[in-house]
Formats: sequence, structure tokens, C-alpha cells
Amino acid sequence: MPYYPVFLDLEGHRVVVVGGGAVAERKVERLVRSGARVTVIAPEITSGLAGLAGDGAIDWQRRVSSPGDLRGAHLAVAATDDVAVQHAVAEASSELGIPVNVVDVPELSSFIAPAVLERGDLQIAVSTSGAAPALAARLRDRIGEVVGPELDVVVDILGRVRRRLRAEARSAAERQRILKELAASDLPERVRLRDRQAIDSLLVDLGGGNDMTLERLGVAID
Repeated sequence: MPYYPVFLDLEGHRVVVVGGGAVAERKVERLVRSGARVTVIAPEITSGLAGLAGDGAIDWQRRVSSPGDLRGAHLAVAATDDVAVQHAVAEASSELGIPVNVVDVPELSSFIAPAVLERGDLQIAVSTSGAAPALAARLRDRIGEVVGPELDVVVDILGRVRRRLRAEARSAAERQRILKELAASDLPERVRLRDRQAIDSLLVDLGGGNDMTLERLGVAID
């Protein structure tokens, strides 16, 4: 069965990560960037995780895990090679109704993490439904060769245009038309060239008003 793809809002929610190795560190870094309140439970952790704990970015509990650790959690991740711990975390999560990812063990997981390409707010997720994670990572890297950093700015511009159109009470049909035309335009190339005049000209022409400029929208491209 294919998985149902979804992006979760973890801002302010407690996430428990069991394990303190390199894999756990990668998981924790992404969770922290997502705004989650991360608790790491492990007797020992990497220097990277120790740095996050020292900065107060995560809560490190230096001990082995127990089933009660997951109470009140919004999400759980088992990033450990200890089979007994993997099963314990999966069972406790199931009993508490908490989504769990047991890294590299999809049969114990209620969700899996895709390979993700990030360009600011733009995130492109690639999944093989857990069958071939290495291939998913390779495809992500190939996509990254095509999707340049300018897409981060383009997403910012389109998001601000969308909010401006809603504030001006434009009709849903008009908003959809303008945003579709901008998305289909050469805006990424104009952003890549840092051509403010060309970008403003496009925004004014398609947005239908002089308020649609980078300055009025509050977008910096330098």
C-alpha cells in the first residue's frame, strides 16, 4: 500500500526522539527547524546534539527510555539500532495513539520520513514508500541540481502576492488566475538575475496594480 503524503505542523508540539547517534541528530535538526519541542532520550549523544542541548534548543534526558516517556508527545521517533527499544517505542506509541517512525523499520512505523529537498519554504519530498530510501535520496539530489536557490525567493514573492490579493478582496477566480500566470512565467529567471525592474514590471502587469512591486511587497532579493 502506498503511503499518504502529508506535511505536519509541529510548531510548539512535543516530539520525543529515542536515540542519540548520527541518524538521531539528522532527525532532530529537522524537527527543531520545524519548531517542535524536542526531547531526546539516550545515555549518550553526538557532539551536535550536545550543542543543541547546551543551547537549550532540545531537552536531553541522559538515560535509557521507558514506555512512559511518550505520554503527552505529539510524535515519536526511534532512531536506534536496539531492536528491543525499537519494539518498545512502537508498542508504546500504538497504545497511546501517537504517530511513530522507527528509522529504517517501516513495518514498525505508522509513518515514514521522505527524502526532502529544501529551498526555504519550498520543500520537495521524495518517497519510495520505504522500499528504497537510497533511491529516494538520489532522486532528491538530482532534483536539487535543477531546482536552484532562487525558488526560495519566488515562493516568498508568490506568498506575499497571494496575501496582498486576499487583503484587497480580489475574487477567488482572479486570485487563481494571477497566481497561475505568475507561477507559469519566467519569474524564477528574473529573480536569478536579480533584475528588480523586470520583476516589478511582471508583478505590476500580472498583478494589476502598482502596489505589486518588490518594495511594496517587502521582498528583498539582494
